[in-house]
Amino acid sequence: MASPLLHNSHGSRPTEVFEDFFPDGVVAIDFAQEARTLLIGTQSGHVCLMNQNGDRLVEDRGFAGLRKLVWSDSGDIGAAVLGENRLLCFDARLKPLWDASITGRIISIAIAPYGSHIAFSSDSARLHIVTADRKEIAKVETRRAMEHLTFLTEAPELIGAAEFGQLCRFDLAGKEIWNERLMNNAGDMSVSEGGKRIFLAAFNHGVQVYDRKGIQLGSFAIDGIPGRVSASATKDRVAVMTLENRIFWLNFEGTIQWAVDISQDPPAHICTGPLGDRLFIATQSGCVLHVAWP
Repeated sequence: MASPLLHNSHGSRPTEVFEDFFPDGVVAIDFAQEARTLLIGTQSGHVCLMNQNGDRLVEDRGFAGLRKLVWSDSGDIGAAVLGENRLLCFDARLKPLWDASITGRIISIAIAPYGSHIAFSSDSARLHIVTADRKEIAKVETRRAMEHLTFLTEAPELIGAAEFGQLCRFDLAGKEIWNERLMNNAGDMSVSEGGKRIFLAAFNHGVQVYDRKGIQLGSFAIDGIPGRVSASATKDRVAVMTLENRIFWLNFEGTIQWAVDISQDPPAHICTGPLGDRLFIATQSGCVLHVAWP
């Protein structure tokens, strides 16, 4: 492994696929599970689409005020939050399809696997679901603002999590299918196996694991305070990033396969490939690193 970021690691060592740099700082990364493309957004509004070999395919610097970014698994449609309340939908060439402004601050966003729907929540505790052609099909008043949203791959539904409040499942009409009370704060959420496993990075309470009905199955205890989590689509691997600047690579039983301390350039974002064989890491300096296991 050439990158000095990975020198302080142990376990099943991965190979480095590529390393790239975005010196203005990475705001978000997202990986298209079917198209196998990585979308990267920076603080200056630079958005870059790359293949998994690290080749830059398309770039656009017109996303001023970029805060959040999501990319469909099909690699056809993406959505971005610009500033406090502007939602922008764009195509595979990163060209705008439409944009809209809402009342309030957008705090989370998700896109359906094939880009058919976009969901976002605001700080006024409203959840909105719109189609790819901008038609709003649901507006839901929730008890607390949904901090994390994820569409399911095997059903026209989505999972939402609120700080110190709810873990919920909705259909596309906004009907609540179930609602479970959360006793922990959640810094991040990742959904695997079409919703069979839901992982929450619950800070001092470790990584909490739930099933498709919102029933808690247990938790993973690791050395540190989990702030971010990313699980593969298949029942294989989970990546966990801690507030102590460590990244853990675990199987679905919670056994650590690999761990790395990259305090010299703290990690900001992680994203796991769908088969659990690759991991994308973005650091505070703007380094984007792709590693893979055989």
